[in-house]
Amino acid sequence: MNKIKLKQSAIVGRQVLLYFVDFYRYAIPIFDKARVYRIPFKEYDKFRLKDKIKFSQEIYRLKRAGVVKKYIDEKGEFIEVTPKGQKWIKKYFVDQLEIKLPSKWDKKWRIVIFDIPDTKKNERDILREKLERIGFIKLQESVYVFPFECGLEIEALKEMYFIKPYVQYVLANRIETEINLLEVFYDRGILDKKYLRN
Repeated sequence: MNKIKLKQSAIVGRQVLLYFVDFYRYAIPIFDKARVYRIPFKEYDKFRLKDKIKFSQEIYRLKRAGVVKKYIDEKGEFIEVTPKGQKWIKKYFVDQLEIKLPSKWDKKWRIVIFDIPDTKKNERDILREKLERIGFIKLQESVYVFPFECGLEIEALKEMYFIKPYVQYVLANRIETEINLLEVFYDRGILDKKYLRN
């Protein structure tokens, strides 16, 4: 029974990600001031024109699972992620987030600095774990570094967990200990060996 539930949760989570996170990236932000995940149905419909039947089936399944709800007000028809769906979409989003590595390095460092209060300890732990998972190196407590552009990914995490006021993304030309950093990133397969000679 538990395995079935976990499988269903994973399927629904992927669909939520597909319909909400993709829309967030390519159309308009889904995060409003009320912290509600919401998309106008007409925009949804345009976004999934190629397979409306599958789209309708997935929305129906998501509604039955209690992950989304559909409602109408004076502004039109909307689809909204419920609190249950928000938990799933956050977990799936963080699990899937990756940084695409370019073929060349611009020799600049991307630094993430955060000072997240204890009231958001879970969000702080998630951010730290995700930074390490995608390849960041910890310079100091709450200071992480990476060689390639990842501003959009960091911004997405900040928006997803409502920690934007507590996180800074810095672009630096040089770090005092960068020789050591280059060696670590080379050992991890993130930077090419030629950068160690420059």
